[in-house]
Amino acid sequence: MQEVILYIQPQLRTGTTQDFVRADLIEPELITLTQVIQDVKEIDKIFTDYSRTFNLPASKKNNILFKRWYNPDIVGFDNQIMANARIELNHLPFKEGKIRLESVTMKHNKPSLYKVTFFGSTVAITELFGDDELSSLDWLDNFNHTYNTTNVKAGLDTGLDFTVDSVSYTDAIIYPLITHSQRLIADSVNNLDNGGNITVNTTNRTRRGVVPEDLKPAITVKLILKAIEQKYGITFKTGEFFDSAAMTNMYLWLHRNKGKIITSGVWESYSDSYNCTSATAIECTYATDSTSVAAQSLGFFKVAEGILFWKRFIPDTFQFALEDTTLYVLEITPTSGFVNALYDLELTVNGGDSLISASSLQGTNLIALRIGGTSGLDINTLCAEYGNSFNVVGRLSSLEPIQFQAKFTLDRKVDILDFNTGVTTVYDYTAELTSASSTLQPTDSVLQITRRIPKIKVLDFLKGLFKMHNLTAFLNMHNQIVVKTLDSFYSGGDTLDLTEYVKTDERTVGKTEPFSEIDLEYKEPQTILAQEFLNTNNRRFGKAEFISDLKSSEKYEVEAPFEHMLYERLPRLGAGALSSSQITDIQYGLHTDENEEPTVGAPLIFYGIYKSVSYGLNFVDGSRPETKNALLPEGDTPNTRYSLSNFWMPHNANALGIPITTTTKSPPPHNLNFGSEINSYDLTDFGGINNSLFQLYYQNYITRVFNKRTRLFNYKAILPLNILLKLSLDDTIIVQERAFTINKMTTKLQSGETEFELLNEPT
Repeated sequence: MQEVILYIQPQLRTGTTQDFVRADLIEPELITLTQVIQDVKEIDKIFTDYSRTFNLPASKKNNILFKRWYNPDIVGFDNQIMANARIELNHLPFKEGKIRLESVTMKHNKPSLYKVTFFGSTVAITELFGDDELSSLDWLDNFNHTYNTTNVKAGLDTGLDFTVDSVSYTDAIIYPLITHSQRLIADSVNNLDNGGNITVNTTNRTRRGVVPEDLKPAITVKLILKAIEQKYGITFKTGEFFDSAAMTNMYLWLHRNKGKIITSGVWESYSDSYNCTSATAIECTYATDSTSVAAQSLGFFKVAEGILFWKRFIPDTFQFALEDTTLYVLEITPTSGFVNALYDLELTVNGGDSLISASSLQGTNLIALRIGGTSGLDINTLCAEYGNSFNVVGRLSSLEPIQFQAKFTLDRKVDILDFNTGVTTVYDYTAELTSASSTLQPTDSVLQITRRIPKIKVLDFLKGLFKMHNLTAFLNMHNQIVVKTLDSFYSGGDTLDLTEYVKTDERTVGKTEPFSEIDLEYKEPQTILAQEFLNTNNRRFGKAEFISDLKSSEKYEVEAPFEHMLYERLPRLGAGALSSSQITDIQYGLHTDENEEPTVGAPLIFYGIYKSVSYGLNFVDGSRPETKNALLPEGDTPNTRYSLSNFWMPHNANALGIPITTTTKSPPPHNLNFGSEINSYDLTDFGGINNSLFQLYYQNYITRVFNKRTRLFNYKAILPLNILLKLSLDDTIIVQERAFTINKMTTKLQSGETEFELLNEPT
């Protein structure tokens, strides 16, 4: 029998942690652990490793460990924050993960049992994300840029490069040829008065073509993964799938709202001057003195040009602050003529992290932030994260011009106990700051990435990538998340002959085919060509179907949470019958519905192809009329136009295949269709062998599961400690000279008794 040892490191909500504590276990209870990476019965399960719920005795040590959590009047162990934990077998490392306290069983008003769940580390990682959306990934705002003709043209023509923390990111942002409202055509003979005609023919070329407001930016998916690492303090191991060629030029279109981009103006409170009034005037004195606050033992808040400095109370000798509460109120009053303008309002730390916010406001509104006291934000937590003094900055954002007056009201109450006299004195410091000007107007045209990124949860975004490429993830000994394709995962393990430990005379053999059909697809399409494809073919574009010979009617569906577009390679209208010489080098995406009206749909992932244009692409610095296809308006001076010889082309493949004029056809190495489709640019399906998602990432596993010679073997074994410590889910198991991969295994840790679900390697 192995000795099972459980260590728990409690983490308190204050941000402090304790040392690992060895928990008491119930000796007679055998702790079992079920491990699974991908179950044949649940093909799209990801981030799966192991988890197990068991009971701990309410011993003196465990009561101290869990801080008598059953008593709600005691602040101690926080069950909402999973604690680090590890399991050792005979004092040798076995598994690391997280512990969550589920409940306490009480008998005669005393604790009897603590019910806890031990999670594998990769399962616990998903708990970090919670319901956070991609818009919470603040690191992405390093790629904010001015939304103007220069940058849109550069994003379409060459791509935008950025340097962040001395690291260069080439083509981090592009403006792909995906239009949100305007259909494009290429006709050098006719239709020269069509505003969507992108040919460079001299007729009307300053009044038609692609204009800046037709386009929206896209950001590389790799940068989103980097932002996830930055926010959650995790590391995706380099050299694995996220660094593979399949991810190299994959982009997410920054399309959150339908229609053209309207940049938001941003006003921050420190940018203006204020009139200050207070009962004692001392707060206003400190508002203009940049050094006096640090010297004051009472730590008065300070206001300087709208920045509110809060400093934790530092007691003098024999004085102590029983309660210290500060209320900050920011009130916005739009001036006449702007009362209907929509705006967002925030109070932030140093102009960065938002402490409180309100959105889609109109007219006079206020937001209030309380720090300290029983109902305010915790002082110690804020100080631990931002230091003993920090700036509370007001921020207003608007998608339209707005003029307003800003007013700050501050009210700080401090109850100070003097130990010499035993007297408690209540101090009340107030101040009111009103902006001197009532004509403040945001004029900034910065495009903020986190405000443009599609609405999707971080976890759902990652799950989408995992579903597309049939990925699995686990944590290695260096605390790095290793992301691999399932085929790569199974090929990386060892081969272990366990025949001597397996009860070979007792086993069951079952079928592996729980379904008659497996469907792999994207969200129901919202864009015009994909909708037309669905209406014509009665299936979603890019879908893969695997149908077995089973009579069962059960169907298993894997749906990635993304939009999947069908792109169009433009023909040369007016050039006669369509042939290789009558088709342009330009492929684009029309992101409208079937009525050619702007739409949003699910987040769009695509490959960006940097493409040369034989005939040129007409780009015009002008404004698109509301009427579709209308020429750009004339002015006193003609619009500036550019003939682009290169552009960023959206595609479902990561490269171009061999041109359609050649006899030998070679497919791109990767594409985003689950199934076999005609390539929209090369106009061929490459004989059905086109490196689809199914062919590259699902085919080996699914065809093996549905192979008529594949069985699901159930074996029982008693494994010695040396085998338990090194056995991994990616290992190949040999039993009586037959090779198996592990579908699932459940182990009783003390005894080593293990039940295996094994898939045989069909011959």
